[in-house]
Amino acid sequence: MRVTKKLALIAAGYALALVGGVAAGGIYDLLIPDDIKQTSGGMVAFGDMVVFMLATGFLGLVPTWFLLRLCIEKIPRTLLAVELLIAVLGPASWLAVKTMASGPIPASVPKVFGLLIAFGAIPRIVLGPVVLVVEAVTFILIRTRLARVLLAAAMLLDIIPLGIFALHMAAANYR
Repeated sequence: MRVTKKLALIAAGYALALVGGVAAGGIYDLLIPDDIKQTSGGMVAFGDMVVFMLATGFLGLVPTWFLLRLCIEKIPRTLLAVELLIAVLGPASWLAVKTMASGPIPASVPKVFGLLIAFGAIPRIVLGPVVLVVEAVTFILIRTRLARVLLAAAMLLDIIPLGIFALHMAAANYR
């Protein structure tokens, strides 16, 4: 099969994952009572976004498997560079959100920072587990030792913030 046909099938898989994410978000929205939608609209919208991102990410793992296999076959170094860049964005996203949530933002910070948080950092945090799975699959598929070491370090960049967050949430039950 030619590369263009493989890429077209992978794109169709991502389109289906997107449709599945929209459907999951719609079903989630239908399950929320109307009084909660009226009183906590922002929280409901955030929950819709989280469900959409997780469902789309989960359903997107199938075409991602085929895309990873194709990239390892054709452009392994570029794939590794992109995954390392995405891995570095994880802790940066957690720190940016923590900074934004810690108190008032000084006037010297540009307003674009808020947009980067909303449309970059929070989706990257929500997709952290999906990125971790993609890194693990690449770790399994790729054979060079240096690439595996770099991918293991990249996985730690996702595991550590997720673990700290899980511990924080678990400790909140005992306070």
